[in-house]
Amino acid sequence: MAKKYEKSSGWIVYRKSWNKVEVLLLKWLNAKNQEVYVIPKWHIEDGEVAKDTAVREIAEEAWFDIKDLEVIKFITKLNYTFTAWYLENNPVIDKDVYLFLVKYKWEKEPIVQKEERFVGYNWFSLDEIAKIKVMFDIQAIIGKNKTFFI
Repeated sequence: MAKKYEKSSGWIVYRKSWNKVEVLLLKWLNAKNQEVYVIPKWHIEDGEVAKDTAVREIAEEAWFDIKDLEVIKFITKLNYTFTAWYLENNPVIDKDVYLFLVKYKWEKEPIVQKEERFVGYNWFSLDEIAKIKVMFDIQAIIGKNKTFFI
């Protein structure tokens, strides 16, 4: 069985709406054609650092202007392993995801990239996000970092 190692960078984007914090999740079609909410992430390209990948991907996947984004902090490195049934030889992928907290200065709503299988988005309050099924334990990650949502 083939094994591959991948590095990605992801982000938790939030905005302040009146007196509450809202977190952006993108709605994505998984391999089973089911709609799920995800924290957007993408491969770190050669010569790129994780923080730059996070900002670049926010701009590309949500069509936000980079000047409206502020990286607040590096949150954590996540690791998971999965079998990529959709690839030739079904390799086992060992993946690291570097996760950043990013504040959006709320100039416009996101425009999702349909060619990347994104089909929508939603802004969730911190109370609402506790009830949403999301890959990774987003609730615990947000809970540990609430003081940084400034």
